[in-house]
Amino acid sequence: MRPLRLPLALLAFAIVCVVAACGGIQSSEGDGGGGDAAADSGGDSPTESGVSEDSGGDGRAEAGNEAGTDATMPDATLDAPDESDADTGGPVFIYPDAGADCGLGANGEPLDLSCTGLYSDWASKTVAPDVQPFAPGYVFWSDGAIKSRWIALPAGQQIDTSSMDDWTFPVDTRIFKEFKLVLGGTPTRVETRLLWKQAPGTWYRTSYRWSADGQTSATELTAGEMNVAGTTYEIPSQLECADCHGGRPSGVLGFEVVALSAPSATGLTMAQLVSQNLVTTPPSGSVTVPGDPTAQAALGWLHMNCGVTCHNDTGGLASGTNFWMRLNVGSLGSVQTTDTYTTGWNVPDQGYPIPGATKSYRFHACDVPESAAYYRASLRNGVNGTPPGTQMPPIVTHVVDNSDVAALAAWINEGCGDAGHD
Repeated sequence: MRPLRLPLALLAFAIVCVVAACGGIQSSEGDGGGGDAAADSGGDSPTESGVSEDSGGDGRAEAGNEAGTDATMPDATLDAPDESDADTGGPVFIYPDAGADCGLGANGEPLDLSCTGLYSDWASKTVAPDVQPFAPGYVFWSDGAIKSRWIALPAGQQIDTSSMDDWTFPVDTRIFKEFKLVLGGTPTRVETRLLWKQAPGTWYRTSYRWSADGQTSATELTAGEMNVAGTTYEIPSQLECADCHGGRPSGVLGFEVVALSAPSATGLTMAQLVSQNLVTTPPSGSVTVPGDPTAQAALGWLHMNCGVTCHNDTGGLASGTNFWMRLNVGSLGSVQTTDTYTTGWNVPDQGYPIPGATKSYRFHACDVPESAAYYRASLRNGVNGTPPGTQMPPIVTHVVDNSDVAALAAWINEGCGDAGHD
């Protein structure tokens, strides 16, 4: 299937629309910001369309903010231009499936998922050969949705990994994430999200809402949707995407060194990226989350659900709290050298006093009830009388990630004997 090359005038128009809607081009140095946390976790298993993750439950989603939405505005974010971007003028290709009617939106985006190049054959949902599946070892909680992920890098291009903590992706990189809910006992596609790097420093982010059968069609949805298919699952609006993705310079969250280096990562892992010569600079050594399995489970979950999105020092919406939970490569020598530990362990939480607690800490050793990070992750606003502004992450998720919250409690109580309680 030959890709369709867009007219230069249309390309220029698309870029102008992105710039105008976002208030102009700005330089950014982070990978995803936003509310405090929320990730998906669970085993990864192959499906007919790639590597998938099944964390059980009836499903809901990640990302976003509970502010109002404007379906006409694109959601673009920026990373710092680099040499690999410099000679690429903008979005060059649309990749239609054979026979597809590929209408384009105001920003040059395909209005139909079949025109994005994810599938080489729409009817059979055969993933295109240049689109590689991946499943990170640490994942965002999406209220139990079953997820599959793929990335398509432009031919002959590499990811600039000279900064191992913040990668720069080549123009025309496309990253897809499919969400399925178990409806009537059957896993059914409800949305597929697209991150498309259209120009140096500019990403277009959007969602495609599947038809009720999860098979026939998937069209762009920018306004978001609550209570999908009668569940509590929420598709975030296009504007909400920046709340999480603005916290990293690259604008990309789960495709990063810590998650792809984890032993449970599958598909296009960090090792595969190196072996396929898809990165400019391999890691200088092993990238391993420190500690025993209990600490690793908690730190990895906090990294992906809180740190890469919000609680970091590179632009996340919670960066001003100085409570950072992103795992940077240079801090992985021990649990005690991670930002999670140095900014959170036994540190009083002045921003959120736990109701009824004598004292509130971010993490209080051997004392789960006085650990605010645990308390807020274990609740959802409006459920059992929980007041607004309590839950973390504060957006889109409506179901507690019980297994990973329990892993967090286990870390807080580790080595405490009878002193630990939850």
